[in-house]
Amino acid sequence: MRKTIGKLPWYWVFLCLIAGIAIGWWQPGQRSALTAAMEGRLLDLRHVVRGPIKAPDEFVIVAVDDKTLGPRSSLPRGALAAGVDWLTEARAKVVAIDILLLDHEAAAEGMSVSPGDAMLAAALTRQGRAILATSEAADVPVDPHLVLRNMFGRVNFAGGAAERPKDPVGFYLPIKEFAEVASLAHVNLLPEADRAVRRIALAMPIDTSSYLPAMPLEAVRLLHDIRRNEMHLNVGESVVLGDQAIATDAHNSIGINHYGGEGAIPTYSFVDVVEGKVPPDRFSGRAVFVGFTALATGDVFLSPYAPRLPGVEVLATVAANIAHNEYLQRAPSTWAVDIVVAALLGALAFIAANQRSLILAAVVTVALWGVTFAGLQYAFASLHLWLDATTYIVALFIVGFFTFSARIGQQRQISGQLQHERDNLARYQSPLLTEFLAEQESPSFDQRAQEAAVMFVDVAAFTRRAERLGPTATVAFLRELHGRIERSALANRGVIEQFMGDGAMIIFGLPEPKPDDAARALAASQQLLDILADWNLDLEAAGHEPVRLRIGLHYGPVIAALLGGERQGQITVAGDTVNVASRLQEMGKEHKAAIVASAEFVASVRKAHRDDMLVGMRRLADQQVRGRDETIDLWVWP
Repeated sequence: MRKTIGKLPWYWVFLCLIAGIAIGWWQPGQRSALTAAMEGRLLDLRHVVRGPIKAPDEFVIVAVDDKTLGPRSSLPRGALAAGVDWLTEARAKVVAIDILLLDHEAAAEGMSVSPGDAMLAAALTRQGRAILATSEAADVPVDPHLVLRNMFGRVNFAGGAAERPKDPVGFYLPIKEFAEVASLAHVNLLPEADRAVRRIALAMPIDTSSYLPAMPLEAVRLLHDIRRNEMHLNVGESVVLGDQAIATDAHNSIGINHYGGEGAIPTYSFVDVVEGKVPPDRFSGRAVFVGFTALATGDVFLSPYAPRLPGVEVLATVAANIAHNEYLQRAPSTWAVDIVVAALLGALAFIAANQRSLILAAVVTVALWGVTFAGLQYAFASLHLWLDATTYIVALFIVGFFTFSARIGQQRQISGQLQHERDNLARYQSPLLTEFLAEQESPSFDQRAQEAAVMFVDVAAFTRRAERLGPTATVAFLRELHGRIERSALANRGVIEQFMGDGAMIIFGLPEPKPDDAARALAASQQLLDILADWNLDLEAAGHEPVRLRIGLHYGPVIAALLGGERQGQITVAGDTVNVASRLQEMGKEHKAAIVASAEFVASVRKAHRDDMLVGMRRLADQQVRGRDETIDLWVWP
């Protein structure tokens, strides 16, 4: 059996290199909903393989949970004001409120602002570093005076990949009393189809030239005392925050590096905080995110570690990512890495799949896949790079698949040619021996002593028939005869040692002897006579003389051998068994029998438990065989 398949030309590696570059440039992980979902799940897998890690302690969550809300559906402004004041007294450096404060509370008659709204506005003023949530909304006009002081210090569009808005973008903003005393930042989290949130835009456009920062970015700016004019946006490339350059993708987004499931960021119930059940030092000098975690709010997303992650925890996670440069880079530079790696993988995938041994090719290919995934995991866990795993998988799969397919196609072409040549050879050698001989330089049965059944076939009165038919018709007759002999022999696994004019010598016991060799020889004889009977009907209908055969059968010891010279040989068996079988075939004329078999042959048939095949045969005792001194018993049919 072949264990290798033909190798492809070495210069194919350049085609595979180009294919890798094309796949990397195309970046399939970003091109469709299906591949994007696949890439998202592969990113989740990288999180799971790495496992949860400890989150930085500068960020804390105060959760408006079910315990806080009780039967209410919202948090009263007065209660929120009390929470902000408590955090201010606990020396929280930044308070980011992930709650949309869009409308005024109902005020008493004659009052323009409710006591709760007034209390919250005062609490936000006292805090001094409060951030309020905004959210993009179509067809909601924006008061430029409320948002102007919250924009990036500078926006640079040179080389930016993201399209500039043609018209102002609508936003939900807090009421004027709150917006005038706090910073504003967007909290837009755009979950993917599986409700997982894997990236966040650090900047969102409000008009054709102004961008509003994300709440996590604004929280880090205030926590690190960075002036607003030191916060710059290079659209589609990066965000500069003081001395820190944050690489972004074409949509001003970064990948989220989750620390764990719900609670990975230290979280405390709002009601416990207000009631003084949480030590103040848990908040001192930290950025505190306040937001809903109650089940009824529905502000939850899927994370790699849990099916439920509150939106406020996503925001706090992003802030921690930015503060410690642990965000996942998904920038143009990362795309360049993807192109280079995809090109390299294309070349390596070809080299791996083009190993001489098919088994080695499979092993090296699997190893290459393993190294690729290990590299992806290392880049994620240690370098915080979100490389496009889908790109690498597509490059490996396409190049590997087509390399193996091309090699298999080439092998089939070669095999087809070899099979054609072998079929041609098989016409001159028994198909039972062709495969056996093709796999061995020296047949295992060469010069082997064994038992075998030998069958001789001859046509009665052939000389007279040939004289009457003439040379051309005689050749046609012999082809018809040999074809019928061949069918009966092959059907019973007999090896035709040679055709001898109007007869043949057939061996049953090659390439390996079997207990039923004699039984199969007798079956071949009976089948040949049945075939001959049908042929005779056609011959008689055409006015020709019917064909009568004489068959001699003997079973006994032989020497199997490969005879001939160095360049051409012949498989045969030698010994007295062959001579006796030939003499028995000649005795068919004397006894007017179609089949003459020796007693040894019949005994072997019976030993194979095929007595049923002997029905109709009769025994002739003490018969003299030419060339032998002692007499033997014969069995003849009919």
